[in-house]
Amino acid sequence: MIKGLDHLVLFCLDPEKSKEWYEKAGFQYSHGYEGMHWFHLGSGLIMLHPADTVTPGDTAVHAAVEDVHQHFRQVKENGLVPIDHQMGSQPIDEPVTRPWGDIEFELDDVDGHRWAFTQRAL
Repeated sequence: MIKGLDHLVLFCLDPEKSKEWYEKAGFQYSHGYEGMHWFHLGSGLIMLHPADTVTPGDTAVHAAVEDVHQHFRQVKENGLVPIDHQMGSQPIDEPVTRPWGDIEFELDDVDGHRWAFTQRAL
């Protein structure tokens, strides 16, 4: 029986630079080993794994957040640029409310993995 997500592996060209980005994006560091880094994602983990090549845009992950507006302010204060893929990946000034009710914004990490931070509408 499958119990849930253990960890998601994201390949990255520079694990130390990626580690710094994930900290700025608000992820909580778990542990590291031989150039690999793990961050908490709910009951699972994200593993940053060194790679010689990465294909940007191959990954899109949605992470649930409690307060999307507060998280938006936090990542901007940390120097990251929130975007909206439906607006040509242009920078945005506030989270977007989707027609189905979710409120979200997106970030691309240093290797081009796209993250959407989503708050479900009530």
